[in-house]
Amino acid sequence: MRTETKHRDGSGMVNLARGVALAVSWGMVGCGDEGPARQPVSGVITLYGKPLPSGSVTFAPLDGTTAATAEIRDGAYRIGRSEGPAPGRYQVEINAVKPTGKRIKHPDLPSETIEEVRNVIPTSYNVETQLAIVVTPD
Repeated sequence: MRTETKHRDGSGMVNLARGVALAVSWGMVGCGDEGPARQPVSGVITLYGKPLPSGSVTFAPLDGTTAATAEIRDGAYRIGRSEGPAPGRYQVEINAVKPTGKRIKHPDLPSETIEEVRNVIPTSYNVETQLAIVVTPD
């Protein structure tokens, strides 16, 4: 039996819209004279006023540059210069999944099941995000 995780976007599964306080803070640092080189990015993400235990944050480019993703651990994330975003505008997507305790059919292998998970972050911070940043070279 395979053990895999199926990610769902959470829409319609859990109504977390009420009382959600998601604070995102970014600390951006960069240096160099290399033109539009990638920049290191770091910050803290909280949910309901507490550091998000685990998840991911993705900086999706709005102007054709390369996306960058970081793992969130105890609320903190960091992307080093070699993998960081290039200067430009980015949409910010935050995801954190949690098992539902159910097993569901594997979408590609009907004879197998996988663990079902749901996104605990409201869709307004991922698939419907309005969060955006501008990464600038320093």
